[in-house]
Amino acid sequence: MSVVDELDGDGLQAALRDETRGVFVDFWSPWCGPCRILRPHLHAMAEERLADWRFVAVNTEAHPDVAEEFDVVSLPTLALFRNGEELDRLTGGVTLSSVVGKLDQFSEARL
Repeated sequence: MSVVDELDGDGLQAALRDETRGVFVDFWSPWCGPCRILRPHLHAMAEERLADWRFVAVNTEAHPDVAEEFDVVSLPTLALFRNGEELDRLTGGVTLSSVVGKLDQFSEARL
């Protein structure tokens, strides 16, 4: 079982509404090279941060309506939510250190 849940629009809305932890959303697509490179690292990061974050992924090729709803215009787009509100997002040339920095910045322990 993966620690990153693959969701559609309804699943994402439910996660944003119901999740008590922060929600880290990876908007990706199979044709996106940087997305494919980043995904294994995000899965490893998810295993380490399950206490503070629920990691989910949305395939924007399979769910273009969700990408449009969340104003995703560049891939990868990584968005952080808490209590249904977007805290921040990283897009395009995302580095692992920038992802770690954002997760640290918005972790429960730091709020």
